Amino acid sequence: MKKMAVLWLSSIVLLSACSSVEISPTPTLEPTAIPTSTAMPTPSLLTEIVLSDDPLNAPYGIAINSLGNLYVNDAGNNRVLIFDANGALLSKWDKQGSGDGEFKTLGFGSLAIDSNDNVFVVDNGNSRIQKFDKDGNYILQWGTQGKEDGQFIRAIGITTDKDGNVYVADDGNPYVQKFDNNGNFLMKFGGEGEGDGQFSHATGIDVDAQGNIFVADYENKRVQKFDATGVFITGWQMGADVGVKGTPEAIAVDAQGNVYISDYVLGRMQVFDNDGNFLWALGGKMIPENPFKEPTGIAFGADGRLYVVNQGRNSISVYQLP
Repeated sequence: MKKMAVLWLSSIVLLSACSSVEISPTPTLEPTAIPTSTAMPTPSLLTEIVLSDDPLNAPYGIAINSLGNLYVNDAGNNRVLIFDANGALLSKWDKQGSGDGEFKTLGFGSLAIDSNDNVFVVDNGNSRIQKFDKDGNYILQWGTQGKEDGQFIRAIGITTDKDGNVYVADDGNPYVQKFDNNGNFLMKFGGEGEGDGQFSHATGIDVDAQGNIFVADYENKRVQKFDATGVFITGWQMGADVGVKGTPEAIAVDAQGNVYISDYVLGRMQVFDNDGNFLWALGGKMIPENPFKEPTGIAFGADGRLYVVNQGRNSISVYQLP
């Protein structure tokens, strides 16, 4: 099911270049107008970040550490790129293979950063998660291929909570798994299906300050909210504001508990409050000069900046939130 996710970054200096991309099948219905924000003014687009030299290839995940540096899982190139807050390239972790600190992805996958700036990378071609320090020094790994506890089929989403625990969503194994900071299995929840608390190709995942867990249930075209123990709380459909079922990809929760969700197929981003009440949206495939094309990863930077990965044009849209 997975699209090759092409993300974003490069210099926040105006660089211009785009790589070829894969286009996913279009839905039968599409939004016809961009919803007007009812909760806040429309964010202002600052720039579109692209990488002109050594182009990105299906980048997917984005995360920002305490120094404001941006980490990108450039999945199609089997590497992680690090940029400073202004978009200047600082480092490449680009060893390919199955050894310690090497990558072999399936063309998509996220990464996450804990409060100590450790970086956890989904290395799904090797059916594992790898942990590094902020400078790219390999620390440890866990996971093998399979559907048992601590195993993965097509891991995609990953996030950490305030205690450093790691959560992994897997679109080939219908459970969210929770691990401690060293990869020891703690629990799992979910199961295949369409009912409350079940998943059909889970993708994005994030945890709010209270420990609530939000999961993008891709094929069921909804987002589900769970408490810290994995008990289902509520769920909601994507795209209700335009009368078309959307397709959630990535999730990011801001400091106020609002939930930002990229819609890969409809080419837009929607924002909900912590209980799933619609607040505002941006973009849409029928919108002239739509700022998004097959958006995936979302991250919040300093000074109110919002980064949204555009798979469909190898770029990142950088917004200033009011």
